[in-house]
Amino acid sequence: MMRGMRRYFAPATKLEVVRRYVRGDRAAVLAEEYSIRPTLVHQWVRLFQRLGEAGLRDPGRPRRADLAQALLRSDVIGQSDNLSAAQRRIALLERKIAQQGLEIDFFKHALRHFETPLPPADRPGATAPTPSSGRKRNRKAD
Repeated sequence: MMRGMRRYFAPATKLEVVRRYVRGDRAAVLAEEYSIRPTLVHQWVRLFQRLGEAGLRDPGRPRRADLAQALLRSDVIGQSDNLSAAQRRIALLERKIAQQGLEIDFFKHALRHFETPLPPADRPGATAPTPSSGRKRNRKAD
């Protein structure tokens, strides 16, 4: 197998590997068949258990609907260990709030650049004057 190059697997292929693993196929057998590492099989299984089929979709920024669904999944709320489930949910919500705070700060900073008025120009199409350096010129007396 080539190292250094990332291979692409369609979400349907990942789902097929996960389903076969759940049915009892060994990770080593699946890894050999698909020319992947056994750890990748386990990684896909963990993603599927945590996020469902959305965890196996193509890499990239997750859709808001997927994030909302992950937050409200009934299996997280209905677990037997309610305290640890609640703590995981709180941690997930805190990360979401922190991310939104960073985004708000970024956009506030970017907005400042657009709120600053442009200096007026003397005539249409002219550029605005630059501030003087403070040096006085030698002027001839009139």
